[in-house]
Amino acid sequence: MLLDPDARARLERLSLHSRRRVRGMWSGGHTSIQHGDSMDFADYRQYTLGDDIRRIDHALWARLGVVLVRLFEAEDELPVRILIDRSASMRFGMKFEVTQQLAAMISYLALAAGDRLYPFATPGQNGQTMSAAPPARHAGAWPRLESWLEQLETFGEADLGRAARDIAGPRTIRGPLVIISDFMTPEWTSALAGVSLAGGGLVLHVLAPEELEPDLSGDLRLSDSETKAVLDISTSNEAMKAYQGALDAFLDNVVTASHRGGLDYVLVHAVDGAMLGTLNALAARHAVR
Repeated sequence: MLLDPDARARLERLSLHSRRRVRGMWSGGHTSIQHGDSMDFADYRQYTLGDDIRRIDHALWARLGVVLVRLFEAEDELPVRILIDRSASMRFGMKFEVTQQLAAMISYLALAAGDRLYPFATPGQNGQTMSAAPPARHAGAWPRLESWLEQLETFGEADLGRAARDIAGPRTIRGPLVIISDFMTPEWTSALAGVSLAGGGLVLHVLAPEELEPDLSGDLRLSDSETKAVLDISTSNEAMKAYQGALDAFLDNVVTASHRGGLDYVLVHAVDGAMLGTLNALAARHAVR
């Protein structure tokens, strides 16, 4: 079980917040880029044949001699897309267990609010870029989605950039894309660019404590879990300082690229309690309300 009853009860009182107007295909509770029938006034435009005469502002007509109709905000559902990195590097420490919990948290937030959810995982099976679960809406779909998340396994290399661009492609949908990854791939910059194209979103950067503060000593042979490349190193104070410098630069670059794309960024330490800490961090950024 990825979410216990207490966690689900807490999430039911919250929802994801989009900083941008959304473009959904069904009505919902988020401000749309289109005009509609809500009670919130948006703008005026000149009357044209076929407009609803009940929307004519007669006071302005009498004062200005111009026939204008009132436009109101529309409210659409929030289309939420989740891209889960399940490449082999996510197997290290608790990274993938935490990733599954984070995906469950975001999914349940969307479903409990009646938003439409599109879940993806990369890499896909049989050489495909990604695999997907059926779109879902409403909390009744949660058991099926939870089962899909639980059966995901780590393997291979992920093409995060291509996956994000493919998901961002349909322009009929405008809503956040949530990417959960360690970003240990050469094309991480194009992945974040793809998230930006999708209409904004969240970057949940999952790293293990051993990656953030490695405790290494002596002569070691390191093996890349994805490419299988081998590197022999001799640890020293200078080597560890160089590692820390490279790590800090990497984190700074991911944060900068995220903010440049208008994305909310959270660095997630893959430890017990990571889901609650991430939820609090998102609430502090007003990405969850």
